[in-house]
Amino acid sequence: MSSEQTEYPRVRKTAVVVVCAFMAWWQGSALAHHSFAAYDQGVTKSVSGTLKEFDWNAPHSGITVTYTDAKGQVQEVSVTTGAPSTIAAQGFKPRDFRVGTKVTLSWHPNRNGLPGGEMSEIKLEDGRVLKGGFGGRPPPGAPGAPGAPPAGAAPPGTSPPQGSPPAGGSVPPK
Repeated sequence: MSSEQTEYPRVRKTAVVVVCAFMAWWQGSALAHHSFAAYDQGVTKSVSGTLKEFDWNAPHSGITVTYTDAKGQVQEVSVTTGAPSTIAAQGFKPRDFRVGTKVTLSWHPNRNGLPGGEMSEIKLEDGRVLKGGFGGRPPPGAPGAPGAPPAGAAPPGTSPPQGSPPAGGSVPPK
């Protein structure tokens, strides 16, 4: 075999290794980018107010709502939500989010205590509801997410208290 014939498989093998390494790095970046760890999924805040702004932008849209707090002061909250494709998949269009529309906004607050967070849902004055996260599905690891234990389930390795219904069911009659 000539040196040219033995060199080609080495170059090809090196190229495959480089491409695979890049894909592994990119996948890790994509997963980190889509983490919901910055938001407290166990807490949901809600306000009724007026839509001030709706940014229909990729990769994440944003919503700003003004509302009056318990002290009578006008406040503002800005949250992030899904991509326009996720919003459109729920039947919404940019024209559905008109400035001045009365809304009820629910969100998971930032863990760091800063205002805002990740939208749980927004209810428009016509009654339609846009779900946040993954198009209305809970984010990975949250109660009800695929692979997560059902809400109220006993932690792994423990048994539920005697007489309590099994997760997702009811106690059979005696």
